[in-house]
Amino acid sequence: MLSNPKHGWVNINIGEFNDVASYLTDVANDCLDAFIFARENGFPAVVYFDAEGYDYHIIVSYFESFIIIQKDETKTYHFDLDFYDLAKELIDDIEKNIDDWADWQCYNQYDEDELKRNKRKLEQKIARLKQVLSIK
Repeated sequence: MLSNPKHGWVNINIGEFNDVASYLTDVANDCLDAFIFARENGFPAVVYFDAEGYDYHIIVSYFESFIIIQKDETKTYHFDLDFYDLAKELIDDIEKNIDDWADWQCYNQYDEDELKRNKRKLEQKIARLKQVLSIK
């Protein structure tokens, strides 16, 4: 779902959809927050991504997922990927590159303490999402 973030950009890959998102939103935290909120409250997860010049939303329900992108025209993608599968992929992608995600909006300008706090915040949200999904 999420590539390794580099230079304020990340690739979002779901099914045949592949696009970018910029540092203008906090991609990892926004995704984790949306999935946690959705699971705790029985709603679909909705995440907004800014691609600097256009934007898109991912909507993840319990049985299927959608992307609505507003670029030159509005286009909708549909995937037979459920909430659990995408949440697990999100967790794996963030854990795999957690140090880069901790530095996502920092551009190597934060001190070590700030990076540790960012990483700890991500780890806590990952642990919470695993808990609400009953993943060990």
